[in-house]
This record gives sequence, structure tokens and C-alpha cells, in this order.
Amino acid sequence: MAALSNLKQCPPFSTLADPSFDANHIPELDSYPRIHVKGELHNSSAQRFYGGQGFVPVHEGVLKRIIRTFFEGGFWDSLAETRSEKTREQAPWLGKTGDYISQLLGIATTLKLKVFPHTQDLSAERIAQYVETRDWIDSDVRFMAWNCHVFKLAIAGIDDVVRIYTRNTDAATTVLKSTTQTQITCIAWRPLSATEIVIGCRQGLCFWVVDNTMILGRTNSPSQFFKHPANLPITSMQWNKLGNLLATASIGDRSIIIWQPDSGLMEPLKRLGPPGSLLKWSPGNDWLFAGTVNRVFRVWNCHNHWTTERWTCGNGHVQTACWSPCGRFLLFVSTTEPILYRLQFVQQTLLKPTKDENEVLPIADLNACSADENRSLIGGPVQQLAWDPRGNYLVVTFKSTNHIAVFRTFITKYDLQISPAYYLSGEIAAEHPIFVCFQPLYKEDQRSIVTIAWSSGRIQYYAFD
Repeated sequence: MAALSNLKQCPPFSTLADPSFDANHIPELDSYPRIHVKGELHNSSAQRFYGGQGFVPVHEGVLKRIIRTFFEGGFWDSLAETRSEKTREQAPWLGKTGDYISQLLGIATTLKLKVFPHTQDLSAERIAQYVETRDWIDSDVRFMAWNCHVFKLAIAGIDDVVRIYTRNTDAATTVLKSTTQTQITCIAWRPLSATEIVIGCRQGLCFWVVDNTMILGRTNSPSQFFKHPANLPITSMQWNKLGNLLATASIGDRSIIIWQPDSGLMEPLKRLGPPGSLLKWSPGNDWLFAGTVNRVFRVWNCHNHWTTERWTCGNGHVQTACWSPCGRFLLFVSTTEPILYRLQFVQQTLLKPTKDENEVLPIADLNACSADENRSLIGGPVQQLAWDPRGNYLVVTFKSTNHIAVFRTFITKYDLQISPAYYLSGEIAAEHPIFVCFQPLYKEDQRSIVTIAWSSGRIQYYAFD
């Protein structure tokens, strides 16, 4: 096997002309919004979307209060209200009843966890282990997504608000906020649409129609809301190319769910094994990659009655993955080893594919190494992969080091080659990338532009040649 590409082959900062963003500036970027999310999280316009603080409390009966709590917060909140000190004072028998119900549910939960251990502890800390966003719990930015057809950038913040930005404006033109939208994990604009966007969160799926009638600061509601069949959080989702099917995964569910939002129908793709954690639909609609919370991952054939092929990592689980723009190659990295792996989805002969053609092959060593004379490190466990729409550059971010690695990629019909190009870094040494995504190509002569959310709350744009 040929030697793997590795970060040591990348020139250090001292030998590069200037790896900063200023040297990369192009006139087209002047119209891009200048965004600093941290500032928007604390301004008055963001705070107005939290309701309830300006209302005067009213006196109501015990049963009425419990019923109201049920409709506002669900069963568990109403059970907590039943067992509260205030309820015990007003109606002791209701408090005792709540205690008995809680004990029975505790026994049932214990038995369930023995049979289905994967359903335990779907806390924010556990969700953060499987999302592609670094420091998901504490970071100001939790996800970013570009519209496929028009200049619209959606950014989900830690305050459960999704802000949408357009050209020539530094403030959000639309703000999406709802009580059914908390702990946002993912966003996806619907293909072949300029206005429809879906937000995946703890409660399920919030569908919004973003048009000119939505006024900033006015209370709005999702056009549709779908709950997971088992009331689990959505941790990953992907539209297919035509925008008629939406695939979702939850770290508490073994099945991948295929939704048809227009009809409200859903189809679970069931297989024995650990729950799903990461979904990536191939650009041509042919394959659906599904990572799990364990070493198992699958690739579903979308045209052959949802048949699936099964692979396993050495240890850990798949942290991140991305398809080549042509859909013939899949790159992924596991949580336990900083090695970039490749899967190939094209036959080299007219006969059935050979074993080697379906093999998982390592193509790059991402172990940490020194980036400059100051011995600052780059590499180590990988956080996220992003491939530019032209298939020429691969961007890699890491869990514990602060620089971004850029690789050049060369795609042919039957082969993929990769070589390290250079590093990108923040304005200060302590600044690290939280999330990255490429803007779609709206015209043929447009340059590939990666959008980077930094730990400081800055949003930056880097244009590739």
C-alpha cells in the first residue's frame, strides 16, 4: 500500500505567503453579511422572542393547573406539577397519586433499559457526542446551512433561534423561534425551493416557510411540526435530491425514518443493530449513508427496495462523513483513530464489483503534528469533513486543535487522490472552528466558498481558487 497523505507534508505557516483571510479577499465577498452571533444573542431583538415573563400570574385550581401544564409541557411536566409542594398542600391525595405513578414508571424504565440499553440518557451531553458541531452544548453556533438556490444563510444559535441572512445586510432578515424548537441539532433547506426550511431539534421536526411576509420581531409558527414516533430528539437529517423525501435519525432509535412531508407519511428503515447518529445522502440520490452510535455503519441503496450493505469501524463510531460531488466516493473518519477512510461506489469492470472495489481504504493520516515554529498543533481526532462543490478541496476540522486543514482532491472516474495543501487559522491562537459548510454554486463561474463559524461567534468566508 502506498504511503498515506499526512499533515506533516503540509507546509508550515512560515513558508506560506499569508494563510489569513485578508489575503483571500475577493470583491464578491463584500456583499456577504458580516455576522457576529455572540452580539446578536445578547441584543434586545433576540430577547423579545422569549415569552411569558411579562404576564401576570393568575390563581387557578389544582386540576386546572395540572391540565394546563400537560398541554403546555407534556406528560412529564404535568407529573412533576402533580408531585410539587404546592399541589401537596392543596390536594395531598393528588401528590400521593403522582408518587405511585412515578414509582411504576421508574420500574418500567428500569426494565426497558435492561432490554434496550441504547435508549438511556438522551441528554444534551449525549447528543453532543454525536453531532458534527464542536462544543455543541456551549457554542454560540449550533448549525449552519445555505439555501441550495438563492443567497440565504441559516444559522442556529444556542438560544434556539434560527436567524436567516441575505446579501448586503449585516442583521438577520428573518428570525425563526418557537416553543416547539429547542436544542437544535440540524437544519436543512428543501431542494428545489427558495423558501422552505426544516429544523431538527429535541421535540422533532419544525417546517417553516420563509417569505417576505415574515416580519422580524413578530411571533410566527412553523407551517408543520412532526414528532418522532417515539418522541425522541432528531440528531441528523438529510433531504434527497428531489426534495420529496427527508431522512432522519435519532440516537435513541434503531430505525432510519424516511418522511414524505407533503403527504405526512413516513417509512422506517429497520435493521437490527445500534441506533443511527449521522445521515448523508449522496448527490445523485443513489445511496444513503447512515452512521450509528456504535462501530456499525450502513449504506442504503435507494433504488433497490432500500437494500443495505453493512460495514464496521475498528472501534468507536463514525464521527463525520461526506460524499464527493460526483457521488462515487464517500470519505469518513471514526472517533477513535485520526485516519481518513474512503469507500468507492463505482464498478471498474462490466462484471460484478470485486472485493477490493468495495473495500474501506485509508487515504490520509490525520494524527496531530506541529504546524509552525511555535509548535502549535494541528490534527488529531476529527470533528467535521466538508468537500467543496467542485470536488477540488476537502476541509477538515478537529476536536482538540484549533487550525483547519485543507486538502486538494483529484477525482477521476475510478480513483481519488488527496494531498495536503495548507492550514487556515482564526484571528487569535485560542479561536477554534465550531462548524463549517460550503455555499452551493449558484452560477458556473462562482468560486467555492466555505463558511466558518468560530468559537468567538464570528462567521467568516474563505474563497478557494
